[in-house]
Amino acid sequence: MAFLALASQKSLLTLQKNFLQFQLLSIQNQTNYATSQMTAIEREYAAMDDDEADCTEDASFIYYEDLSQQLESEKDSIESQITALENEISGLKTMVNNNIKSSCTLNLLGS
Repeated sequence: MAFLALASQKSLLTLQKNFLQFQLLSIQNQTNYATSQMTAIEREYAAMDDDEADCTEDASFIYYEDLSQQLESEKDSIESQITALENEISGLKTMVNNNIKSSCTLNLLGS
């Protein structure tokens, strides 16, 4: 019956992994938005007649650039957490299968 506890733990880790994947998707969407805003600001500055205008000094551009870097850092962190959970899930899957086989073998021998 130990495999039931292991299977429950595996399900919990899978749920945590799914939540992290959802967070990752949200971060990717936010990064895409920040990138599109930076591109729009770059286009505005490119359309200006002023050769000295530099979008990299624009407060909004700087904000979206910083946000993009922060989101990239969060993305990396979440991806490493997902990898760790996948490794744990894989290990638990193996343990569950081994415990089921052992349980079935004991039941067959006990019959």
